[in-house]
Amino acid sequence: MPIYSETVMSWKMLLIMLPAFISMALGIGASYLTGEDVTPLLVIFLPVMVIVLDMMQLRIEIDEEKLKIRSALGLLGRKTIRLDEIKLVRISKGWMSCSGMIHYTYPGKACVLVERTRGWSVSFTTNRPGELAKTLRTLGVPVVGGFP
Repeated sequence: MPIYSETVMSWKMLLIMLPAFISMALGIGASYLTGEDVTPLLVIFLPVMVIVLDMMQLRIEIDEEKLKIRSALGLLGRKTIRLDEIKLVRISKGWMSCSGMIHYTYPGKACVLVERTRGWSVSFTTNRPGELAKTLRTLGVPVVGGFP
């Protein structure tokens, strides 16, 4: 059971991609109605649609032992970090203000950079930096920043 849970979404990505999805679907439908083989089109269209839908949302969860970051479907974005592996967490204003070796960027109020004792650093965006910082501090994780 998570102590902290947040979902960060990118509606702008959906709005940008929606016209492309609609036009591709209409084109595939029109090709099908004329009797053309639409298999090659579907082989491209369906995976692209799944990837974009997966990248539209980021779920952040913290429990007593770990920090979990997942994309909507968990296909492209999936990272679990044990809290005892975290050396320092830096929280800064602006969603483009930090970048770890592994970076999950969505429009948000703040960026969280997780520096680990071993392994690559991880960064992600949050809309609730104060609550995230308070949760991590309560669990004994060193946090710099995390404005209210």
